[in-house]
Amino acid sequence: MANYTGATMTSILDLIFNATTWTSIAINATSSPATNIYVSLHNADPGASGNQTTNETAYTNYARVAVGRTSGGWTIAGSTPAVNVTNASTITFAQCGASGDTLTHFGLGLASSGSGTLLLSGPLGVTTAGPYDFTCTSASPGSLTVPGSSFSVNNRVSVYATEAGTLPSGFTEGTVYYVGTASGIAITLSTTTANGNPVNTSSVGAGFLIGQTTPLAVSNGVTPSFAASALVAYLS
Repeated sequence: MANYTGATMTSILDLIFNATTWTSIAINATSSPATNIYVSLHNADPGASGNQTTNETAYTNYARVAVGRTSGGWTIAGSTPAVNVTNASTITFAQCGASGDTLTHFGLGLASSGSGTLLLSGPLGVTTAGPYDFTCTSASPGSLTVPGSSFSVNNRVSVYATEAGTLPSGFTEGTVYYVGTASGIAITLSTTTANGNPVNTSSVGAGFLIGQTTPLAVSNGVTPSFAASALVAYLS
């Protein structure tokens, strides 16, 4: 299996989000290049095959927010396997009107409205723990060994593949799971709280895992706002 290096992943994100030339490989479009990345909010994971409207919120007054394709808009950070892009400054959405929603994910795409290209997405909220490397058994449920971690039952986490490994069958990259059981650095995951639907695996695997904050409930008068580095999308 061939894998991207950390330098390659950083160059890809720099080109997309900062319009930075990738020396000897690619330059920003010379004719009508995209000047903004549009940030969207979602009430469920838009998924790897989704577009900007997939599970997009429709709370009253909602609209996507334009952020410039510059280093003032986006910060490329991290190292392999967790190279990521984060917002460089606060992003504030329109205040919610009469109809609210519960928001779980954000998206980064190319269109100000409609079913445009979704470039990356991720769970909402500042990462509470990690990233941690993990290995996982093939079992019902799959047992993850997460060195250096200290998770508790019902903690929210997401899993991602590394450039050198494959997630165990049964897990989906970027989906928010709940810690079902925890014993030291050994945990199992569930798709619901209280270990209501444990995740079974049919192959061994490995990746990295990050903790996530709780979903954001918006109602009349609430203004969703995200401080710098609060929105983190990983390229893995």
